[in-house]
Amino acid sequence: MRRGGFSLSVVFLGVLFSPAAGLAFSQWQSDEASVGLRGFTSLGGAYNHNPKASDVYDSREDLLWDIDQRFLVTAKYRENARFDLNVLQNIRAAPNPVLGAWQDGAERSGLLSWQQHESGNSEVSLSVDTAAFHFTQENIEWSIGRQPVNLATTMYFSPNDFFAPFAAQTFFRTYKPGVDSGRAEVRLGNLAQLSVIGVLGYSVEDPADTDWRNRPDWSRNSLLARLVINRNEWEWGFLGGTVREHRITGGSLQGEFFDWLGVRAEAHYAAPEQDGLSGGTEMSVGIEHRFANSLELRLEQFHHGQGYGSTEALDQALVSGTLRQGYTGRDYTALGVSYEFSPLLTGQALILANWSDHSQLLSFNGVYSLSDESELAVTLSLPRGDHSENSSLGSEFGLAPTTLACAYRVYY
Repeated sequence: MRRGGFSLSVVFLGVLFSPAAGLAFSQWQSDEASVGLRGFTSLGGAYNHNPKASDVYDSREDLLWDIDQRFLVTAKYRENARFDLNVLQNIRAAPNPVLGAWQDGAERSGLLSWQQHESGNSEVSLSVDTAAFHFTQENIEWSIGRQPVNLATTMYFSPNDFFAPFAAQTFFRTYKPGVDSGRAEVRLGNLAQLSVIGVLGYSVEDPADTDWRNRPDWSRNSLLARLVINRNEWEWGFLGGTVREHRITGGSLQGEFFDWLGVRAEAHYAAPEQDGLSGGTEMSVGIEHRFANSLELRLEQFHHGQGYGSTEALDQALVSGTLRQGYTGRDYTALGVSYEFSPLLTGQALILANWSDHSQLLSFNGVYSLSDESELAVTLSLPRGDHSENSSLGSEFGLAPTTLACAYRVYY
């Protein structure tokens, strides 16, 4: 990630919030072309009560804040050409992000990202989150540039979402970070579609951080093909190709039993292309139902073949320096519930269980609509599990802080 001047960030925010920016929503249109301008602002704060882990946290308590600003442009020419732009400005308390506003997990070129450390307690970031051209020709849509790539079918655990997936406990999912990619979507009639996707891979500047290099690492490039067909009101997906340094073979399905019980499943087998890399089966299966009173229940089971089957195996990987990012356990369960208390208030709850280290995470989220364009969200996360001590990490969720977060969001 390149370091840029603080003046760039101030100018960007000034353009968005100045009276000259004018209307909250602006659109220009002619007979053949149109340009739409939109924006999004999120003001967030969070209080963290950290576990006793001096090697991970500097103190037992953190008070964090976050300002997330987006500028979105959609330009269309006739009916077959479109350009999407999403620029993300973020000011936050350093070093930890609040509410997942800054997407460090997106593996993409550092050429379009700038970061300025304003002081020891805060930092400013500017990034092009999406910049992609789309062109439709008969039954084929071509796309190239930085764009979100999502192949997930299940909700909480999405093993087939290989590029910057959401964590299971993420409630706000409006904006998925883009990756540098090209894709072709071919409609094979009304009931089938073939997707061919290529994604550039990058290596980090320093193993201690997540600043991606400017140029691609050709050994980490990905190429996938996915065929989706619909038979008897069930959608079947078949997936194959290469993701970074693994050969992928997998599939997915979704549908309903008796128009009452929704079923979603996805899985793949990752075969390493080099010695020393781990592989295995990743599988998620979920069922869901939405009642007439708006109550929705969802249960998912996730098998993480590349995870660690015990705390001892996790600690050995830490000592040997082979600890992998992402979920640490081998098997997980997620149970979620959502309910509309009123047309203005929606509540959600989620419990995650890691069966390898017997830790849990209970999360609550409430969203209150203040107007057609604004909302207030409150999230409470309560972890439970063994804490880190001596040379042991303890447990995955036991290492997480107890968090109370609040965010005010405005769309325009």
